[in-house]
Amino acid sequence: MHIRKSSLAILSLATVLVAIVLLVSAGWMRPSLAPNWKLQEHWNSWKGHLPFGTGSNPSNGTGTMSGGTPIANDPGIAPESPSKDTTAPNYADISIKDESLRKKLSELLSRPIRTHEEALAVNVQACPIEAADNQVNRDQLNGNSAFWERITTDEILQRRKAIVRYLEATEKDGIELVASGRVHKGQGIVMTGGNKDTVQRILVSLRILRHEYKCKLGVEVFSFPGEISNQEDVRALADLGATVREIKAAAIAKSSFGEVLYLDSDNIPLSDPSVLFNEPLYRNGSWAVFWPDFNKDHPQNAIWRVLGVVCNYDRWELESGQILIDKRGNRGLNLAALYVAIHMAHEQSFYYMLSGGDKDTFRYAFWALGLDYTPAPRWLSSLGSETRGRFCGVGMLQYGLSDPPKPQFAHLNLLKHTFRTKPVFTMIQRAAVDAADSRLLDRVVATVYTPPTGGMCAEIKVDGSASEQKLVQESWTDGEFGGFEEMYFKHGGTVGGW
Repeated sequence: MHIRKSSLAILSLATVLVAIVLLVSAGWMRPSLAPNWKLQEHWNSWKGHLPFGTGSNPSNGTGTMSGGTPIANDPGIAPESPSKDTTAPNYADISIKDESLRKKLSELLSRPIRTHEEALAVNVQACPIEAADNQVNRDQLNGNSAFWERITTDEILQRRKAIVRYLEATEKDGIELVASGRVHKGQGIVMTGGNKDTVQRILVSLRILRHEYKCKLGVEVFSFPGEISNQEDVRALADLGATVREIKAAAIAKSSFGEVLYLDSDNIPLSDPSVLFNEPLYRNGSWAVFWPDFNKDHPQNAIWRVLGVVCNYDRWELESGQILIDKRGNRGLNLAALYVAIHMAHEQSFYYMLSGGDKDTFRYAFWALGLDYTPAPRWLSSLGSETRGRFCGVGMLQYGLSDPPKPQFAHLNLLKHTFRTKPVFTMIQRAAVDAADSRLLDRVVATVYTPPTGGMCAEIKVDGSASEQKLVQESWTDGEFGGFEEMYFKHGGTVGGW
């Protein structure tokens, strides 16, 4: 479930550096630093972008810094304005070295471009409107639907061509778009962090990984340049074997690992996640696994038009608290998809109006290139406790890839918005039938509310008309994970913060 938090996007550079130093000192991270991508300057420009207006021409995505200095045309970082040329280039006009990627981009440009009315007529046949109205992020639908309608067919063509131009410019800058085994090797964890609270959450997760599960995977923590500067934090990160680098798609693409498990700073693994790299569901597929969120894209969403695809109600929005990917998957094109996601993040004034933030750009990038990804097989549960007789979920419980899937991650995304005393983790709430591809989940809705104690709580509800589906609420403390709360707080976990 996406909680819009614009302030979370700007990570504290000083905090991340301190955490890295600490991790490197402890040997939990590698002491090397990545090149300066000037991400803070680019972010200052991005955050000032306004959504497109009612006109047919896309807005300028390049922008300037606060002092009025134009941002350098860095194809690896800087956003690029869509061209006004309306003629779609043919296959031979795409200056990408790899033939398979050229073909994918040519196919993107040749997909049908529909008006809002034409696309909606097709999409409602594929996606049940009654279920979609309930399972969409209501804030997104209510706030952005008018914007979706205003997107013209001309702008759609420009957006597709901008993806092609971005990849062309990136390759011309010497950046590899199609991964090879020669360059991209090894397995590791990638995290992003910035402000003091974020770094402390990273430290909690890493302490649990190292001390409780004896996880040996390498770790790289990305931030904006200079964001992690507190030397105590840097040493703590170093002590835990973490290498601090610079800022979700950019961090994965730029990491030194060929195979990456990306984790949000507030995501606590429930066992050693190293086993995920050997799961048949991962290795026998596209080498990219995405976990589900609580919401689904609405048939009205303009993303179907922009990418030239029909609404698919089998797939959930992506919950990017954890992502498992091999850059060499899909014959090396998984890496190209990461760069498409980076481009979409650069053009966030447009793409974030279609999505739940950067998390959904991963799916959209795979769709843009016509690539398959593997959805995690079990739908998520909500982890929390009761507050004055009502369930209050503070974390998204995600499951592993084996059969049957067991709890693998506790993504505590609402815990930082919680103002409560312990115990915090006593029960879970889930759908009785929770196979992620089950249409019985069409009657299941997750909502966020404010309890009398303040903060935010999530809860799952089931439509009573679905006789085969029901809501299950069960104890978390009686089983295998009964010691989770004690472990979490022992390693420095907190309630509240940001």
